[in-house]
Amino acid sequence: MSTPGALPSERSVLRRLGVASWSWLGILALAAVVVLALSAVAGLVVPFVVAVVVAALLVPLVDALERRGVPRVAGALLVLAGFLLVVVLVAALSVAAVVSQWSVVTADLGDGLRAFSAWLEERGVEVASPVALLRLGLGFLGGLAAGPTSAVAGALASATAFLVGTGIALFLLFLLLTDWPRLVGWLSQRLWLPADVGAGVVEDVLAPLRSYYVALTLSSAIVSVVIALAAWLLGVPLALAIGVVTFVTSYVPYLGAIASGAFAVLVAWGAAGPTEALVLLLVVLAVQNVVQSVVQAKLTGAALDLHPVVTFSATIVGAAVAGVLGASLAVPVVAAVRRVVARLRTWRDGQVAAS
Repeated sequence: MSTPGALPSERSVLRRLGVASWSWLGILALAAVVVLALSAVAGLVVPFVVAVVVAALLVPLVDALERRGVPRVAGALLVLAGFLLVVVLVAALSVAAVVSQWSVVTADLGDGLRAFSAWLEERGVEVASPVALLRLGLGFLGGLAAGPTSAVAGALASATAFLVGTGIALFLLFLLLTDWPRLVGWLSQRLWLPADVGAGVVEDVLAPLRSYYVALTLSSAIVSVVIALAAWLLGVPLALAIGVVTFVTSYVPYLGAIASGAFAVLVAWGAAGPTEALVLLLVVLAVQNVVQSVVQAKLTGAALDLHPVVTFSATIVGAAVAGVLGASLAVPVVAAVRRVVARLRTWRDGQVAAS
């Protein structure tokens, strides 16, 4: 029904706004249904998503081995064994770096919390206790990371569920590495698009994923080394632990940086003092916001040409929807959607022009 007295152009604008509003409501409703469905089967969804992401990163190595005459099954086993070796080494280093100095970590962290609480109280900010302050910070980060689909994280909460999920993920990873070309071809043919367009859509999804995690790993390694070196030069005794925590948490954008930065600053405050903590905070901010951004931009290029506001918003929405997993995947997913939409728009324009 038209608006009385409205010009044709005004009616057209109102019609477009109405269609767009209902479209967005439909998209949000569909997203809510998908999230609820995934929450119900989170025990299988999480291992599957992890397996797909890791397979997308590792499959070029299997392809390279196959081109050199290695049977694909053998190549998949070799790559999977190498990946597991790297994961075990990183995990062992992370645990050793923290556990071996656990008493020092807790003492310095406690001293830092007490000093920070006293500093706040001197400026009129009442804090019940350092423990309450720590709980407040952890609760804030936990609330951001968990999101409404806390079942996604809770499904792997127990040690037994974690082991089962890991076994499922490794089994799926092996199958994906072995049959990746056939699976990609099958998926490309079932997108109700021409074969070349379907293959391009699949590549548009995989390219940002690979570029993002390769760039994130390399840039995080550089950032972790720089922060650890700065802590060592400042006389902070847990420089290695700070570097390892910074690297491990970097796979959760923004939230991980907040957690690792707070850990480094509090340890420095407790072990060395407020001046050293302030200097380390400046180093952390500069390295994580400038160096890491520049390195990632150089490594990803056009694959992740997203404005920082978009990446931050996507991370927060991803964390709210699917917890830590959503926060980790949000940026490459947004980049992939952007590339797919651009490709489909180009294809549609070509179809219109041809007709």
